Amino acid sequence: MQTQHVCSLGHLPSLLKSFLKMTCDTLDLSGIRLSSRDVQRVSHYLQRHGTSITAVDLSFTALRDDSLRQLLPPLCIMPRLATLAVNGNRLTVAVVKDLTEAVKDGRKFPSLAWVDLGNNVDIFTMPQPLLLGLRRRSGLRGSLPTIYESECTCLEVSTEEPSVVEEEEEEESWTMEKNSSISLHVCQR
Repeated sequence: MQTQHVCSLGHLPSLLKSFLKMTCDTLDLSGIRLSSRDVQRVSHYLQRHGTSITAVDLSFTALRDDSLRQLLPPLCIMPRLATLAVNGNRLTVAVVKDLTEAVKDGRKFPSLAWVDLGNNVDIFTMPQPLLLGLRRRSGLRGSLPTIYESECTCLEVSTEEPSVVEEEEEEESWTMEKNSSISLHVCQR
């Protein structure tokens, strides 16, 4: 749904209400700065009408961790939700852990296949457990893209398929351990 969002801040609540009254399978609020009251309205709307929505776009809406946490309960139970875009907000790694835990629960997000977390405060990569949870939901058997971060500025990209043992280990632990046998390569720019 391609819509231009040109309005003054004084008209924002009426604009939000008009978007929420629309009946379609996509809720696109991208580019509209959402206040805490607006987030409550969106949450209420999702609770009442979430059964038919397949995509929610909350990109560049100034969402913070507490706002997304408020939206997670109605988002989790939406049976057809396949795409969630929350890029360009003020989200941190802390809320990604909450989202990952929800995705790992088989009763939540039954159809979710894609989450866009780009351009947020300190979210640089998708955690492997979140990627694995999404893959299980969508039934894909291909390889997962993995970006390995190290203490240097270079990134390595791997598309290797993790073994079953690796998947189980990653689900059990969130802690990072230092391994002295790993050599770091420093990238010069």
